[in-house]
Amino acid sequence: MVPPPSPRGWARCLDNVADVLRRGAWYPIVDETDDGKVVIEVRKKPVRVSRIDLAVRESPPDRWSIVVRTGLLRPTLGGREGEEVTQTYAVCPQCQERQDFSGKPDSLKCLRCKTESKVDWSETC
Repeated sequence: MVPPPSPRGWARCLDNVADVLRRGAWYPIVDETDDGKVVIEVRKKPVRVSRIDLAVRESPPDRWSIVVRTGLLRPTLGGREGEEVTQTYAVCPQCQERQDFSGKPDSLKCLRCKTESKVDWSETC
């Protein structure tokens, strides 16, 4: 069995393009195309995304990403329809799991993969 090729880098979606990709999660780049697209691995499947919609880095992530989402509350979530709500959560650098937290921790331990990593407070998504 041939091992998978090493990632050509790591990518995450920019704030305005969270759709197929989980905001704050870094995904391995497995290929690049001549038409300005990159192929990233999402849940073990290849996904083509326009490079201009991504932040790219060479090394794998080693810190939790913080995502701050602001929007209008939907009736299905409880509360008053149209009420402004902010959701803040962290995304594990190893398994891309979302996790709630309180305060401003220096590090978090993932409830899913049990990996403990520092939190990247330098930027939020």
